[in-house]
Amino acid sequence: MKTIPNTGKIDFVKRWIDTLPPWTCPIAVWALLLAIWAASPGYAEAASTGPPQTIAVTILKHHFETSVMTVPPGEPIVFRVTNLDPQMEEFESYDMGFEVVVRPGQTVLIPVSGLGKGRYDYFGDFHPGTAHGTLTVN
Repeated sequence: MKTIPNTGKIDFVKRWIDTLPPWTCPIAVWALLLAIWAASPGYAEAASTGPPQTIAVTILKHHFETSVMTVPPGEPIVFRVTNLDPQMEEFESYDMGFEVVVRPGQTVLIPVSGLGKGRYDYFGDFHPGTAHGTLTVN
């Protein structure tokens, strides 16, 4: 801890800041950036749309069986992936930015938000020839 000489001036904030460890500045910057991001219009719009829509994906015989394939833009969604195969599968999407291993009998939840209009592909990395699907945002 630093010892601050008394200069006769009362500057409590400066004296307090000078006593902080040097690693607190980067944390404060990240906290400020996070607060700005959370207050941005896109985040507030996505947060105000209500609960996320769940898209059920079942992995069976190295294929994806999907319940919903179209969602509105900006709508938060959650992929609910259940693996009914005896082997594990990797549920992945370059377009949506996720990669998750789903073990046999396991169900995983993968939240995705802020998708604009377009087509988003996903696939099973262990069986890409048969395990694949497309989400349309329209």
